[in-house]
Amino acid sequence: MSDSPADIFEQLNELMKRLMEQGLKEQGDQNRPFAYGFKIVLHDAGMPEIPATEAAPVAEPKEPSSEGTIEPIAEMYTTDDDVTVAIDLPGAETENIHLSLINGTLTIIAGGNQLTSVEVPAVDPDSMQSRYKHGVLEVKFSRGKSIRID
Repeated sequence: MSDSPADIFEQLNELMKRLMEQGLKEQGDQNRPFAYGFKIVLHDAGMPEIPATEAAPVAEPKEPSSEGTIEPIAEMYTTDDDVTVAIDLPGAETENIHLSLINGTLTIIAGGNQLTSVEVPAVDPDSMQSRYKHGVLEVKFSRGKSIRID
């Protein structure tokens, strides 16, 4: 076993997975949507990180900053009838959570520094329902009715 940072993080990740799985077993409902974790994105010299697929320009911060954004982990669960996205947003206030669904991409902004986007399959945008409880946001969409061609 090595003490390199990569190995240490891998060990921590495995431990976290086991702890979360054990916690779910103790709660009883293993099919309940559940998300945990986040990744921190640091910007170089205050310049925002722009993904290659992003079409809209991102506004530059007024002053250079070493602060970054927190990208919460989002997990998607699909059934034949619906799509549910679960996002871990511990400590976020409900009034500071903003959702948008544009061209199949669900974007979640919480508290100004937590931002994540999730590509969702074809859903009915008018069916969106959200629930924020115990630091986990669940966003549910209906897939809509399939069209039968005779």
